[in-house]
Amino acid sequence: MRKTADEFLSRIAGEYGNPDDPVGIKVHFGDEGNVTHLSPEWLKGLPSIFKHPVFIECNVLYKSKRSKRETHIALAKEHGFGFLPIDILDGAVGDNKIEVEIDTKNTKRAKLGAGISKYKKCIAITHFKGHMAAGFGGALKNIGMGLGSRAGKLDMHASVSPRVNTKACIACSACAKDCPVKAISVGEFAIIDSKKCIGCAHCIGVCPTGAMTIPWGASPVERLMEKIAEYSLALSKGREWRFINFLTNITPECDCMAGKQVPMMKDIGVLYSSDPVAIDQASADLAIEQYGKDPFKEHHKINWEHTLKYAEEIGLGSRKYELVKV
Repeated sequence: MRKTADEFLSRIAGEYGNPDDPVGIKVHFGDEGNVTHLSPEWLKGLPSIFKHPVFIECNVLYKSKRSKRETHIALAKEHGFGFLPIDILDGAVGDNKIEVEIDTKNTKRAKLGAGISKYKKCIAITHFKGHMAAGFGGALKNIGMGLGSRAGKLDMHASVSPRVNTKACIACSACAKDCPVKAISVGEFAIIDSKKCIGCAHCIGVCPTGAMTIPWGASPVERLMEKIAEYSLALSKGREWRFINFLTNITPECDCMAGKQVPMMKDIGVLYSSDPVAIDQASADLAIEQYGKDPFKEHHKINWEHTLKYAEEIGLGSRKYELVKV
């Protein structure tokens, strides 16, 4: 795998002209206890291939070591990714964002991690696997969901205010003190004024007990899939992308799931493309061929094709592809 990765990365370096500016390497470091995430050993060639490669990522929406920059970077290093600089693009707690205007059905202003503005050439290196909301997590999910700021992730998942688990709330007022629009009051427990709330999700990051919750399911799953494609479109504005998908350790769930998972099938290989739609379609087709039926629809009962069809409609790429073995 390392040899194949080096070959693809060297090809990209040639296509990019190996720029003096930093090249953003979007990966998923895996949540705490996850052992089937992308192997950092396969990426150890990056420092010798590019002049200034940097791992880029944003904080997550839910309570995790990956919800704050300091602990996010510490976990990444624990998982073996400390051989490159790590840039958490949306800041210490996920509230550092930029808004990119796009003219799409669901999104007019995509809320991205502000640090993405430093990177004009990027590579998404993705561990292809299942995903509970999108069917599978491929290149589009890696960048579209991954590089949304905390407010962007909330927008994709729900487009409504967070909710308070009153049983878990200890009325510490951390959320109210950090709310930028003073939408939270605290008595016996925290109360969110939905009319004032701007959906920044900052309260989720600062709550010490996890009492601020994400209203999963508040938005139809098809809309979430479309939002992932729309955010990917926003990320394509003003920058070049290349995509590498590792079809290894293909698990039913995303690497966001803490703890160990068991792969569903044998490893297939590594794909490279400049088209995120084509590489995800090819990855899905190869996984179905290996498994003998559609493992993602079997495990999640989700029509994952909706994401790719919509991504093709908005001009992100084509579902048609040709596999060339190297």
